[in-house]
Amino acid sequence: MTITEKKSPTEGARKILESIERNIKNDNGAKASLKRVLTGEPRHIRAVYSIVLPYLGGIEYNLDKWIFVTALLAYYPQKLDRNLPKNFGSSASGLASETNSKGADRRFRALLDTSIEDIRSPLSALVRQMKIKEIAIDYPQLIIDLCRWDLPDQDVQDDWARSFWRYQAPKDDSQPTAESNN
Repeated sequence: MTITEKKSPTEGARKILESIERNIKNDNGAKASLKRVLTGEPRHIRAVYSIVLPYLGGIEYNLDKWIFVTALLAYYPQKLDRNLPKNFGSSASGLASETNSKGADRRFRALLDTSIEDIRSPLSALVRQMKIKEIAIDYPQLIIDLCRWDLPDQDVQDDWARSFWRYQAPKDDSQPTAESNN
């Protein structure tokens, strides 16, 4: 009798993204095609089917999310490490703590209320800011979360919100803490 280890969805997504990344590592044309996907134009999306589809093995019903996250990875490449922030809310919290404005906070709040059909632009804007500040993003978890975005219980949005506000460092020392309120 053999015991098979069950792979988590995030680990499965990581393996797929690693395979795609290996395939396009030295292919600047493929990387450019993926980056053009971020414009949202259907012709650019169709142009990368040959880059992404061969690795999905039947996950085609989420093709748009896979292509979008793969395009973000091509735009802002990172190691697909297991030790990255837990979700996009953690990454957004890191961005908010690195900036002096309330822009990241406002953009993140708006993102939480965005439907999956309209998420490309606000998510891409935050990723562009994260690239500037070199904030880590867990792309495999992002795919899993986007595939669950429109579920009625909104667990993904709740998880992101908890991560964002739990880990955000205070901007200055003059803000009250839980201990100073007692």
